[in-house]
Amino acid sequence: MNHSLSISFALIFFASFWLTGCEGGLEPPMEETNPTGVITGIVTYSGEWPPADSLERLVFVPLKNEPRTAQDIFADIENLVFSEQLDYFVERDTFTVADVPNGTYIYNAVAQQYGTNIFADWRPVGLYKENGGIIIVNGDTTSITVHVDFNNLPPFNIE
Repeated sequence: MNHSLSISFALIFFASFWLTGCEGGLEPPMEETNPTGVITGIVTYSGEWPPADSLERLVFVPLKNEPRTAQDIFADIENLVFSEQLDYFVERDTFTVADVPNGTYIYNAVAQQYGTNIFADWRPVGLYKENGGIIIVNGDTTSITVHVDFNNLPPFNIE
């Protein structure tokens, strides 16, 4: 009986040691998600382009909130990212927005700066519409397409 008691004790000891000491065995360690991702895209254009003097800047910008005014675009300026300058008077262009902070972007637009005031003279000219217009960035690359119809611009809810 003494012998079976010591065997039972040994089995319990090794079982508890094995269960508490195993933290995934041969599984690789969990990788941390990149804190930023990348949005790449293709923009197609139709309609009559605006006059060259109203094309101060044309960029793609992902926003976490729907702006009501041009100033709303700059409300979270420390996290504001946008593409390089898009080409004018073309049928199609591509863009990349690097270092996009992880998160959900609900308003994703090709934006036109139409005047010289960089903080006020903006309007959307094309919106991302797939997936309900939502882009989720999670440390990866997301590819999208946006169409700009200069004859049928999206509304901009200016208060």
